[in-house]
Amino acid sequence: MSRASSVDTAVAADPSARPETVETKVPASRLRSLDVRTTGHPLDPGNMGSIVKPGELVDVVEISSLNRSELVLYNQLLAHAWNDMAPGKVYRISKAVLRGSHESNDRLQDAFDRLMGAFAKVKHRDPRTGRAMTTRINLLGPNTEEDADQGSFYYTFHDSLFRILENSQTWARLKSEIMYLLRSKYSIRLYEMIEKRINLHAQSESFSIEEFRSLLGVPDDKLPRYADFNKHALQPALEEINQLTDYVVTVGAVKRGRTVEKLVLTWLKKAPEAAKAAAEERARSRIGRSVRRAGRIEVIV
Repeated sequence: MSRASSVDTAVAADPSARPETVETKVPASRLRSLDVRTTGHPLDPGNMGSIVKPGELVDVVEISSLNRSELVLYNQLLAHAWNDMAPGKVYRISKAVLRGSHESNDRLQDAFDRLMGAFAKVKHRDPRTGRAMTTRINLLGPNTEEDADQGSFYYTFHDSLFRILENSQTWARLKSEIMYLLRSKYSIRLYEMIEKRINLHAQSESFSIEEFRSLLGVPDDKLPRYADFNKHALQPALEEINQLTDYVVTVGAVKRGRTVEKLVLTWLKKAPEAAKAAAEERARSRIGRSVRRAGRIEVIV
């Protein structure tokens, strides 16, 4: 079992609810992802919270690639349902909560359509045999949207997905404030990968280029050359992660001749001063962040 997370206090996923502390009685020796609680206000970008995302959905291979807003929306729906996950349950959430600063529901409707059509390959182990399995599954189950602007969204998860999650014993605890600050889906996916792995005994892991592309959610027809993938997806994600999170993350290229054969992801926690600088950056305005990341000086006249 992964040691990537620990038991935290449990709170309601509804952002209007006041956090309420409870104790989790499940022994660590058989702690499941579903036994770990979301905390704070993970659906409110103006407040701090945490999202529990099972390892099987962190390392998912998207067949229908999601963009940044769709990935954030899926994480929100997962967080809202997480503390009350049950097979066949219908979850209700106000569209205004998901809409954020947008006055129109057009963006939401498009995202709902995309999520409904999205499916992925989820890797897991059969709890009876221990054999590695790959299940192809829709990320979101049947859902209903009230037409009114201030209406609600009702949604489900497939029972087959729940059966995978109820046996999950690895997870990432995502800080919602960081998720909302990251500006690309590649950064969010890389952040999820690190949060799943940060407390493991290992501090590195090797991947083929295709595996890494899949984990970042790069579509098959995008950035086919390694140089383009590295320049437009991998490096920008690394720069954001190293600026805004409490981790130092690197990706090294292992070559055979002139060909990149595999990528080695390494991670470690920042020293206190560096972690403090990252927290200060998270509290600053987004304006000028890319300039500060590049180390250039802004002159405001």
